[in-house]
Amino acid sequence: MDLAKILADGTFELGMDQVTGSGAETFADYIFGKFDIQIKLNPTFAKSIVTAFYLNSKMEQHNEIDVEFLGDPGRNQYILSTNVFINGTGLREQQFAFWFDPSADFHNYTVIWSPKQIIWFIDGTPIRVFKKQNGTVTLPYPDNQSMKIQLSIWDGTAWTRQPVDWSQAPFKAWYRNYRTKACTLTGNATAISCHANATALLSKDLSIDAQTKMAEVQSKYMVYNYCNDQMKIFENTPLECAINTKIG
Repeated sequence: MDLAKILADGTFELGMDQVTGSGAETFADYIFGKFDIQIKLNPTFAKSIVTAFYLNSKMEQHNEIDVEFLGDPGRNQYILSTNVFINGTGLREQQFAFWFDPSADFHNYTVIWSPKQIIWFIDGTPIRVFKKQNGTVTLPYPDNQSMKIQLSIWDGTAWTRQPVDWSQAPFKAWYRNYRTKACTLTGNATAISCHANATALLSKDLSIDAQTKMAEVQSKYMVYNYCNDQMKIFENTPLECAINTKIG
């Protein structure tokens, strides 16, 4: 079975069965940018299946910025999980319930990764900010490695600890309208070439109105925040939690 295909309208379809999943990645390596894509999830709730759109440096001590859609068996619904890996260490998850059905239609998901912060958006509404700087304190931040964009669908049983119902397979997800305004590495990774609008875009902060909308989303729909997880034992407590930085 062909589990990864481009449909007639240009939509990219990824599939997964009990034997294998599927994925794709960009040829380009990016160092900061705005990354947009429209995604539609499997039409029936897919317990423990993860659909992903993320940046990954693919190194042993890798950096990663995650947008992952998890069929959460505990809530019997899809949740959106955001995470940041820095030099191989993650454990910075914030998760959100949806205020719409992400399997009914395409919705736009955006990551802006700049030298000073990462911002996640759903349909233009910001849901999370991860900053490099808190006053005079510089926090761990993924700015020392270029990253590729990756798309994938995979078995999240190890994450949820609940088995996949393979009678529903194959599971599918659809991606379209991928767009970037970013900086890429050129010349054997020795030079940086940026989209004409990237520099101005990456220097901007959220407006007061956007910050208010983000606070509302977090208040209503955030279902997990790693800094509030008293049950998780961190090998090294993330600095932004230890110094009481406001997350999000």
